[in-house]
Amino acid sequence: MSSATLQSSHETSNTNSTFSSRRISQHITDIVTGSISSKNKTHSPPSPPLDTKPTELSIEIEGGHQLIIRPNRIARGCVVLNTTARVYATQIRIKFRAEEMATVKVREPGLESKIDRIDQITTTYFEVDSKIWGNETSEFSLNPWKTLEPGEHRFEFALKFPNVNYPPSMEEPSGFSIRYIWSAHLDAPSFHPGIRSKCLIVPYRPILCAPVSEEWTYSDIIYKDRKTPSARVHVTFPQQVYCPDEIVNFVLEVDCIPSDLMATNVIFTLQKHHEGKLLLQKGTAHKTYVRLILHSSVPIANNKGRIHVPIQFQIPTRLVSPSFASRHLRVYYHLVLTLQFENFGSLLKSTHTAELMVPIGIANLPHDHLLRIPELTSVQSYESSREAPLFFDPSLDEPPAQASIPNELWGSLTAALVTPPNTSPPNYFSIPSLPPQLMRRERVERTVFTSRLVKSGFASELGEPIVLTNVDDDEW
Repeated sequence: MSSATLQSSHETSNTNSTFSSRRISQHITDIVTGSISSKNKTHSPPSPPLDTKPTELSIEIEGGHQLIIRPNRIARGCVVLNTTARVYATQIRIKFRAEEMATVKVREPGLESKIDRIDQITTTYFEVDSKIWGNETSEFSLNPWKTLEPGEHRFEFALKFPNVNYPPSMEEPSGFSIRYIWSAHLDAPSFHPGIRSKCLIVPYRPILCAPVSEEWTYSDIIYKDRKTPSARVHVTFPQQVYCPDEIVNFVLEVDCIPSDLMATNVIFTLQKHHEGKLLLQKGTAHKTYVRLILHSSVPIANNKGRIHVPIQFQIPTRLVSPSFASRHLRVYYHLVLTLQFENFGSLLKSTHTAELMVPIGIANLPHDHLLRIPELTSVQSYESSREAPLFFDPSLDEPPAQASIPNELWGSLTAALVTPPNTSPPNYFSIPSLPPQLMRRERVERTVFTSRLVKSGFASELGEPIVLTNVDDDEW
């Protein structure tokens, strides 16, 4: 065999070997990357994309943002559970609570100028909850759990508010609030971490009627520079307390004391005063906020120092709530009259102004509604009543009627029913537990106080640090 033939055969062998190794390498790459041809692989349908949306728990209230809770009213709604995977839970609960919070940033003498202290006290007036799905809670064993399949699940609930006046919802001044809060809770198996909904805050308004209309007059003497008397002022009202959307008519009488003085303009302003206080160990922290509700003016002309002017305005419904006082908050109203005077007897005319603050009361029902609303005259105050809101079967129109037993007898009756007798009676006479219609839960107030040191400028929403007064003001 010639050398040329041997060389050609050797090159062909090298070419085949290189091609074969490339095919093996390509085959291995196809296996790793998953790109094997359809001839050597059976196709399977593509897997659906995974939905990573978390399980959500939310609350829907009938009436939505228009709902206002009042005494002796029923609120209905549902808890909505949206889940993309199976959920294991022992029960789902709905909770409703009322809390008043007072938070102040204080600076005491002796502390470093760069350090403030935030004191906060939270009073929970009531906290009630109800199981709307799952197993009943046992005092002596762990609760079993159930399975909820993926999808949307809705659980209805109903609550009746007692015929009790609590403080109205409030968010002012900053750091002070009164809130009525719904929350939903999913309890996981055997005390594992569960799921909680966002808090849903709803407004609450007590029912307060205006007293019988009675004419009254506010009289005062106003001064210039706090020394020189300017005028005698009389403001006559047909009643003392008004309601939102009601017309206020009053008569303003001004009798100027200097003979060369006359009133030229009257500006009237309806102001809503919010006062918050927190009693601490070394004094009382006070905070105020004034909201302007209404502002208008009445020009006065051609008078010789004596005027008699009828004035009329309508109380708006927005931003107006009843006058009240709670543990840490107080709301009251002033009608501020600003009088402008002009000295017309001298060559050099001069003007000055003076203010007059007239108290005015705000209710939310006129007096003639007293007999129109059922059980209005039996409304109690939260300070004297221990009755709590009651969850009941949402399929019912009203909760089951309870026996009309006075409040002072419920404690002794409950104790008598749940206390076993000295000698055990036959089983058919025994009462193992209270009947459902007699299970009346009293509310229990709870107060939590916290205090912490912070750097100066922290929590700017609380405003500037408050200097404590030495007055231990435990009552309004």
